[in-house]
Amino acid sequence: MDSVRCEAADILIVGAGPSGAAAARVLAAQGRDVLLIDRCTFPRDKICGDALIPDALNALGRLGLDSRVRAESRPSSSVRVYAPHGRYVSADVALGCVPRRRLDDVLLQGAVASGARFAAPYTLTHALEREGHVVGAGFAQRGGGHALTVHANYTLLATGAALRPLELFSVAERRTASALAVRIYVHTPEHVADATRHFSISIDRTICPGYGWIFPGPGGVFNLGVGYFTDPSQAPPTTNPRALLARFLASFAPARDIMSQARSVSDVRGAPLRTALTGAALARPGLLVIGEAAGLTYPFTGEGIGKAIESGIIAGEILSRVCGASQAARDAAAHEYAATIRARFGARFRAYQLAQRWLSRPLLSDFLAWRGGAGTYVSEQLRSLLLETADPRALFSCAGVLRALVR
Repeated sequence: MDSVRCEAADILIVGAGPSGAAAARVLAAQGRDVLLIDRCTFPRDKICGDALIPDALNALGRLGLDSRVRAESRPSSSVRVYAPHGRYVSADVALGCVPRRRLDDVLLQGAVASGARFAAPYTLTHALEREGHVVGAGFAQRGGGHALTVHANYTLLATGAALRPLELFSVAERRTASALAVRIYVHTPEHVADATRHFSISIDRTICPGYGWIFPGPGGVFNLGVGYFTDPSQAPPTTNPRALLARFLASFAPARDIMSQARSVSDVRGAPLRTALTGAALARPGLLVIGEAAGLTYPFTGEGIGKAIESGIIAGEILSRVCGASQAARDAAAHEYAATIRARFGARFRAYQLAQRWLSRPLLSDFLAWRGGAGTYVSEQLRSLLLETADPRALFSCAGVLRALVR
């Protein structure tokens, strides 16, 4: 029988992706004893579009890691959103693209540099509970070896879209994923990379309700992919993500042009997404759910890095105040975290879900792209959405369509 090793920590964080690493950096910097555990050793790959929009860049700045990430990313200054008939609307905004293999490793290094402990590779096996409170978790070492039991005053669940961890901690509210996405990396000659410096998002008839993307990364490598939302009332023609990617690469002209001069440098890989701030309880006594595990990936865009980091920062700031406090204060932290997340992000997530439904109608997408080229309102709203200075409902409403028609 394998031996069981026991550890103790102020804070146990399960999952060392952006949300977990962000929380660990904040808490460790405040002198808290943080144990960060992941099922993988780092650096490791993660299925993602790799895009850093302004909220992610701003969140990295709050962690003091933006300069390190920017040094590894390819900057861009605009995004084009293509409608089904090929028209696009463009918005100028600072963006970046860096493979998650590098981004997540930089974030983890930042957490460890602040004093967090890191252990891997361990698979979560069970939650530890006492009188209705989460008091830690148990793990099995991958590949054999000892089991690990960690007792903690607070546990943070940062396990992404995986269902099993949510079930183990009794916070799962939805079994199925909100969306599915696949991507491939391709390498292009230097002149192709230099000619394509903008981000591209395609609202394609063959994918709706979903989208395709082309994001130019460092070293002439492009991330191309598709994602679709699992809304049974608006299913795409096929729900096979690989087939959707093949259609996108063959039918979307910018993707077709890139692929004609590119060579694949990765397999096609896919992953589920949890979006729209749904699918899991945000907290219970002794436990906070952060990042994509909490559904903190946007509908419509599929972007989740920024909100994952922000949720980790929020959780870290709240828990840094209650470590060593009374049980009542620690219990109140769960309510404070859930209320803060919903107050800060709830309305925007609902608005993005509305935008997702509107843009699943190809005629409306074509109209907005046409007005984006003919007027200023649509491009201004797109830029404001990316900067989070506008409510998505300002554009995706009857009043917004009327404004787009005259401005």
